[in-house]
Amino acid sequence: MGGYDSDSTYCHHIIILLVGCFSGTVFGGLHCLGWNTLFQGHTEPILWRAASLAIVFTAVSVLLLFSYIIWLQESDKLRSIIANLASLTSLFVYVVAHITLIVLIVMNFQSLPPGIYNTVAWTKFIPHL
Repeated sequence: MGGYDSDSTYCHHIIILLVGCFSGTVFGGLHCLGWNTLFQGHTEPILWRAASLAIVFTAVSVLLLFSYIIWLQESDKLRSIIANLASLTSLFVYVVAHITLIVLIVMNFQSLPPGIYNTVAWTKFIPHL
């Protein structure tokens, strides 16, 4: 009734999982574009790279772990519990990596290049009559 049978709900959960993992992978991949960005010290680029890769790989691992959990279908309780714990660990690593990227972005506001304060004459670039 109304398109809310059990099969369509199950299908919606799988679609949400796929979209979430794909967007997480793209998000981490976009942050990997900043691989060679200049940072203040030596540890910041290492943290940036590690957090970016962690976001990419945790999104992929969550997809694989949930696929494994769906494939098990409660046939083996111990394996299901281990897979659930591994997926929760992956989600925790994802959140920590995300927070690490936010902290690194805020830390980079300390050393902005001097050209950031130059005033741009936008009227030269906007065509007008």
